[in-house]
Parts: sequence; structure tokens; C-alpha cells
Amino acid sequence: MSCPFLLFDFDGTLADSINMGLRIANNLAPEFGIEPLSEEQFAQARTMSIPKALKLYKIPLYKVPKAISLALAEYRHVIHELEPFAGIPEMLKELKDLGCHMALLTSNTGENVNHFLDNHELHYFDWIEGTSGILKKHGSIRRQIKKHKLDKKNVIYVGDEIRDIAAAKKSGIRVISVSWGFHGAELLSSKDPDYLVKKPQEIVELIKSLAIARKAKFRKKKGLG
Repeated sequence: MSCPFLLFDFDGTLADSINMGLRIANNLAPEFGIEPLSEEQFAQARTMSIPKALKLYKIPLYKVPKAISLALAEYRHVIHELEPFAGIPEMLKELKDLGCHMALLTSNTGENVNHFLDNHELHYFDWIEGTSGILKKHGSIRRQIKKHKLDKKNVIYVGDEIRDIAAAKKSGIRVISVSWGFHGAELLSSKDPDYLVKKPQEIVELIKSLAIARKAKFRKKKGLG
């Protein structure tokens, strides 16, 4: 089966790290002179873009890089608690069995991601690369496409945030938005992703249908009926 190349986000897409991220962020908040977020405030933040959420809760943008660095260091102490979303292991195995090539692009550390993959025996990825920041992901996508000599027409990015949609569009690739992560289906849909799914198995079915359509198009082009 002729599958597209699937480039996955990690946190919020494969790893159920949303609440863990809030816990770590609130533990670090006093060090930055920031008030911890309540569950209600965090739920509200998940209905808007990251820049808007930072502005709403008066979190200075210049403090974000250092906060992320410290948060990722804390992350490694609790990585053993991190679980994949329900259906993710089965989805990845099915995609691999279909012959799909997959990779990870993440703002998390290689150490944390590899520990997670080892813990859950999810060794399905051709490579794992890091991003250069949380707000300019399109630059990271473009660099990895060039580095790994990928055909943009054959790459689909899979992510859980509206910034993933924007980054994919700026990079000239398609995007699958998943509604089980940081941003919900309504907000994701408002940014017009190429595909929107509510369960991991829907990605498998989507890839199967795309592969069948691609094969039919190829046969028609070659006059094979």
C-alpha cells in the first residue's frame, strides 16, 4: 500500500501529557513570579492560541524559553507516569503494518521521548527530531523535510494544536488535526485543517482511503483502468 509519510507531534498527540504539563507548569510558576493556573483557567486556555493564553494570564513571552527548559528537565522525573492516549499503540502498529513511514517532531527532549517509546514499546519511527521553539514550528518542519529529503506532496503532519495547522500550511504540507489533545475539535475545525479526527483509529482508516485513491489515480494515469 502506498502510504503518505506521517510526521507526528508528540505531546498531546501521542502522549497524554496535558495534565502532567499543567502540574509541572504550576510547580515552576512561583519561580517565575507567576500565579499557578486553576483547572478552570487551564480549560479556558485550551480554547485559545498560546500567545492569547499567555497574554490573558499575564505570562511574559520572554520567560517562556527558560520555563520550557526547566519544565523539560522536570519532565524526566515523571516520564515513567506518562501514558499514550487510548488507541495510539494499536494505531501506530496498524500504520506500520500498512507500510507507512513515520517520524516524530517534538519540542520535548530526545531523552524523554525515547524513554517513553521504550516504556511502551512504540518503536515505529524512522527518526525523531526536535523543534527550535514553540511558536515557529513551520521552520522546523521545513528543515526536517529538507534534511530527510522528503517529498512535501507526500508528507502529512499530525498534531493537536492550531499552531500545528498553521505550521503545516506555511510549510506547504497537509495536516491531520486530532481532537483528543490540547485544543478541541471546534477550535481546530475553525482553522480549516485538511483532516480532523476524533479517534486514533480514524487515522488508520483515513490513510487506507488515501492510499486507495492514490493507487486508483496512478492506474488511471497509466491507462490501466
